[in-house]
Amino acid sequence: MAIARQITLPRWMFILLALIGGCMHDRSASIPPDATLQTEGQKQLTFRASEPGTVYIYNRNDDKIVYSGDIGRGETIAVDPDKNRITLDGRTVLEKGLDHNETLRVFFKPNMISREGVVEEREIRTTDSPR
Repeated sequence: MAIARQITLPRWMFILLALIGGCMHDRSASIPPDATLQTEGQKQLTFRASEPGTVYIYNRNDDKIVYSGDIGRGETIAVDPDKNRITLDGRTVLEKGLDHNETLRVFFKPNMISREGVVEEREIRTTDSPR
C-alpha cells in the first residue's frame, strides 16, 4: 500500500502541474485578435515598428496588460524587467510592475490606413463610319 501511494502521488502532482501550466493565457481579451505577437521572454525585449500602430505589453503569468500605447513607424519599444522599465525610443513610458521571472509578450496592431481614391467611369461609344 505504501508503494502504491508513492507511485500515485507523483502522478497526481504531474497532472496538477500540467493543468496549472495549461491555464496560462495566450493573450488578454483586451488585446485585439488581429494584433500579432512580435516577441516574448523573461529578459530584455525590443520591437521596432515598420508602420504606425498600437503596441501591447502583456504579462502572461498574471494575464494582464502591463502597457499599451501608440508607436510610430521606425520607433522602438524596449522592455527591461531588470531595470523595471519600458522605453519608447529612449523615453521612459513605464517604470514599475515588471518582474524578470514572468513571461512578457509584445503584441503589435498596425493602424488602419484609410486610402482614398477616385473612381473614374468612362463610356466609350463606337460608331460605324460609312466607307
